[in-house]
Amino acid sequence: MASPSVPRWLLGSLALQNLGRRKARTSLLVLAVAISGAIAFAGVVMMRSIEASITVGFSRLGADLMVVAQDALANITAALLVVEPTDQTLDANLLAQARIAGIGRAASQRIFRSEQSGFGGHAESVDLIGFDPERDFTIQPWISERLNRPMQPGDAILGAARDLPLGSEIALYGRPFRVYAKLGRTGVGTHERGVFMATSSLLALAPGIRERTGQTPPMLEPDKVSGFLIELAPGATELQARFALLSHLSGIKAVSAGSLLTGIRQGLTALLGGVLALVSMMFASTAVMVSVLFSAIVAERRNEIGLLKAIGARRAQIVGLLLIEAIGVTSAGGAIGVALGALLLRLFEHSLVYYLTQMGIPFLWLDRTNMVFIAAACVFGAALIGAVGALAPAWRVSRQDAYDLIRGEG
Repeated sequence: MASPSVPRWLLGSLALQNLGRRKARTSLLVLAVAISGAIAFAGVVMMRSIEASITVGFSRLGADLMVVAQDALANITAALLVVEPTDQTLDANLLAQARIAGIGRAASQRIFRSEQSGFGGHAESVDLIGFDPERDFTIQPWISERLNRPMQPGDAILGAARDLPLGSEIALYGRPFRVYAKLGRTGVGTHERGVFMATSSLLALAPGIRERTGQTPPMLEPDKVSGFLIELAPGATELQARFALLSHLSGIKAVSAGSLLTGIRQGLTALLGGVLALVSMMFASTAVMVSVLFSAIVAERRNEIGLLKAIGARRAQIVGLLLIEAIGVTSAGGAIGVALGALLLRLFEHSLVYYLTQMGIPFLWLDRTNMVFIAAACVFGAALIGAVGALAPAWRVSRQDAYDLIRGEG
C-alpha cells in the first residue's frame, strides 16, 4: 500500500515545530551563521568600497615620470608632477615613435602662460593648459564638481583658486568658454590657478594669441607639446623606464615622482588581490563548518527520523524536512548577519572613515543598489550553504532502515 501524500506545508510546519522545540540549539546555530553573515556582508562592502577608494586614490597620485625638454622647468610635489610653463617643447609624436618599454599610459600637455587672455584681473597671469580628456589621468581625477554631462569642445575646467560657478561663461582671447568643472585643492600653483581645456580648444586660441602678441607660442603648434606625463606599466620600475627614455631619446629630461608613490600604487594592487583571496577562503571555511554542524545534528536525530520512517514517511519527505530546517535556520542567520554587518559598517563610518574624511582622504561607499544586491546575495548564500550542508547527511540518513535508525546502528 502506497504511503499517503503529505502536503508541502505540513513539512514546513513540522520543521518549524522541531526548531522551536530545540530553542537553544537553534539559537546557537542562527548566531553562528549570523556572525559569518555579518563578516561576509561587512567584509564584501568594505572591500568593494576600499577598492573604489583606492582606484580614486591611485588616479590622484598622478604620473610616475614626466618627460620634458632638457631645459624646461618641472614642479615636483608630494601629489603631482607638473610641467611648468616654458617655451621649451617636444615633438608631439616623440614617445609614439620611440616605443619605450615599461610605459603603461602617457598623456601630453600644452601649457601657455599669458597676461593678455582677458580673464581675471587686469594683466593677471593665467596658465592655459591643453590636454586630451580621453588619455588624461592627472587632471580629471581631481575634479571636485562638474556639470551633469560629458565634457565638450568649448568647455573649461578651473583650478580651485578660480571662484566662478559651474555653467558660467568666461572669455579667453575673445572666445567664449563654459565652466564645465572645478578642481579640488592640490597645493600645486599651476593646478590652483590654471584654466584647463581640451587640446583642440587651446589650439583654436592660436589666431587670437598671434593677433595680440604678434607671434604663435611654440607649444601651440599642432606638432609640439610642453611635455608628457607617464604612468608605468605593472612590474616596470622608474629606473628602467628612465634609462630606456634617456637611451632612446635626446634633448629630454625624465623627472621622477619618487619610487615611493610607484611602490604604493603597485604594492596595494597586489595586496588587495591577496585580501580578496583570504576573504574567499573564509567563506569556504564557513561552508565547511555549517556542513559539519548539520551532520552532527542529523546524527543526533537518528531515533526521531527512524520513527518518522516507521510510520510511513518517504525518503523524499525526510530529506525535504531536514532541508527546510537547514534553509530556515541559515536564512534567518543570514538576514540577522546582514543587519549586524550594517551596524558594523555604521560604526566604521563614525570612526575611521570620519577621521579619513577630516584628513581630506576620500572614502567612497558603495551605492545603495549594490549594497542591497550584496545583502540579498549574503542571505541567499547562507540559505544555499544550509541546503548544501544538510543535503549529504539528510540523503544518507534517509536511505537507512527505520529499525537501524531507532536502534542507533549504521
